[in-house]
Parts: sequence; C-alpha cells; structure tokens
Amino acid sequence: MPKSKTRYRTWNREKEKNYNRSNYIVVIIIVLMIYIAYIFISQGINYKENIIPVYNYVIQKNSNYEVLLKPNTFYETKTLPSGRYYASQSINLYKINFEYDFKGDKKTNFDCTYNIIANLIGTVKENDGQEKEVWNRKTTFNENTCKKYINTDEFIIKKGVNIDYEYYNNLARSYEKTYGIIIDSVLKLKFNISYTIETSNFKAETQKIEDSIELEIPITNTVSEIKENYEKKLENSINLPTDNIQVQQIIYYIIGGALILGAIILIIIEIIIKNKKEREQMYNYNINHILKYYKDLIVTVTNMPDLKDLKVMKVLALEDLLDLAEQNQVNIIHYKIPNKEESNLYVILSNYVYIYIVTEDQLK
Repeated sequence: MPKSKTRYRTWNREKEKNYNRSNYIVVIIIVLMIYIAYIFISQGINYKENIIPVYNYVIQKNSNYEVLLKPNTFYETKTLPSGRYYASQSINLYKINFEYDFKGDKKTNFDCTYNIIANLIGTVKENDGQEKEVWNRKTTFNENTCKKYINTDEFIIKKGVNIDYEYYNNLARSYEKTYGIIIDSVLKLKFNISYTIETSNFKAETQKIEDSIELEIPITNTVSEIKENYEKKLENSINLPTDNIQVQQIIYYIIGGALILGAIILIIIEIIIKNKKEREQMYNYNINHILKYYKDLIVTVTNMPDLKDLKVMKVLALEDLLDLAEQNQVNIIHYKIPNKEESNLYVILSNYVYIYIVTEDQLK
C-alpha cells in the first residue's frame, strides 16, 4: 500500500478521535449542569424540612372521666370507672376532665382562650349506607380566657364538665317522636383551646395555635361509651419567618433554573450554532492536515492555475488524487479560494486537470 494512503487513513482516525473527544466534553458539561441544577432545586424543595428549628415544643393531651349512676339495685357503687361500656338507662352524668399540657424548649409568653362545646348530632342512613346529618344541637360550656403566662416554658390547663346523659338522650328521643324518624345520635364533646406563642425573642413569626381534645359519646337506649378522637402527644417546632424561608427557596430555584436554562442553551448551540463553527474548523483541520501529511506531494500557489485549455475532471476521493500524483510522479497544486472556506487540489496530466475540492463539508 502506498505510504500516502497509510498516512491518509491515520489522519482520518486521528481526526475522528479528536472530534468525538470534543463531543464527549460538551456532553459531560451538560450532564454536570443538569445534575447540579437537580441538587439546587431539591435543596429548594426540601429547604423548609432541612432548616434548624428555633423553637421546639411538645403537647400532651389527656382526658379522664367517671360515670355517675342513677339510683338502682344492680350496682354496688354510685360511680363506674372509665374505659367500659355502660347501660344507657343507668347513666346519670358523665363527669369528664380535660388536661392540656404545653412544654417548649425556651421561655416565652403565652395568651390563650378556651371553651368546651357539646354538639349533639343526629344522622340517618341512606340506601347506599352513607350517613347524612339531619339535626344538631350545640351547647357551650366554660368559655373563658386564660391568664397570661409570662416568661415560662410550660403551661397546663385543666378543665372539667358534667354531661347530663339523660338530658341528651331524652332530647334525641323527643326529636324522633316529633318527626317520626329514627336517628343515630352521637354527642361530640370538644375542649377547644387557642393560644398565641410570642416568638420575638428568638426572631421567628408569632404563632397562633388552635387545638382541641375531642370525645364522642353515642346517645342510645342500649349501651354507651366514650371514644377518644385525638392524639395524646404532639411534637412540633417553629422555624424562621416564612419570608426568609421563601427567599432562600427562591434563590435555590433561580440557581437551579439558570443551570437548566444554561444546559438547554448549550444543547441548542451544539445542535444549531456549533454546526457552522464545526464546518469552519473542519475545513481548516482538513486542509492543514492534508498539507502536513502530503507536503512532499503538494505545492501551494497564490494564483489560480490557468485551466482554460484543459479538460476538467472532478475527483470525489482524495485517495484517487493521491494515486494519480504518485503514479505519474507529478505534484498536487493547492490553491485557496479567496474569502471562502474552500481549497482546490489539482493534478495536471497532458490535456486533463483532475480537481479535488476541500470544503468545510468535505470531512473525508
């Protein structure tokens, strides 16, 4: 195999290798930008969960009760303890006590209000089995304002209420008799508490908390019980002001969005703009390597050869032009077309001129 062909193929392999290496670098940069953008956006989404709270607190809720019985010959005591089922007709009163215990990790001030609301609700079942409310009666007990708690990390509120079971049972039965329908009745008893935590001393937003302890008491002519409908323990915290959190999140989102936008722009550059630059670079790369590898065959001229009396034959492969030059022991004439990314390589034999055109599109 002629040496020129060997050098030509070596040059092509080197050119392809460098071209692929450039593409790999751009792909790595785009992947890194997207990955870093993902980190920033994830930090923005999770920022609120990752920040250190400025105030932590624990709430303990509790309720206890005893059942006061009507005069009867069946029970040896006048009261029954909590946690049982009770014959509805035996109940005189439910004596219920609520306890709400708040404890924080720093001293501060508290303002609070509370009340106890008994809501008797009557429902009926539809054909599809769903219950629909048809009636309710609310009663409010012990509506009051707590004293203001100053410079403390804990406050405890204990309140009690007596529920006249017979009164609510008679009320529900009277409704049924009056309107001629059978209802399922339940008394929902709520100890509601609302309080404000002053947080100015640790630079957080003032917190207003509304909370409750809820019990449910079925009102029937058969048996009754008390069901607890609340969490006994709640742990929570207060963070920096919402505005500060939102600003930090927005910064993370902006950085992440900018990186994604940058990656998109880079991809567009690679797809659209880079194509033109590659053409220019590839032309220079092509002609420079041709001149380097075949300098012993090529003569560069500054004037365009006079081809007026010659028959022009265009050659599609550089190897063919090299074969012509070597086999006929003539030089290849190189002429750069002014103001264009294009060069012509000529081999002149007798009345023929063989031309190979090097342009930015000519990659082989």
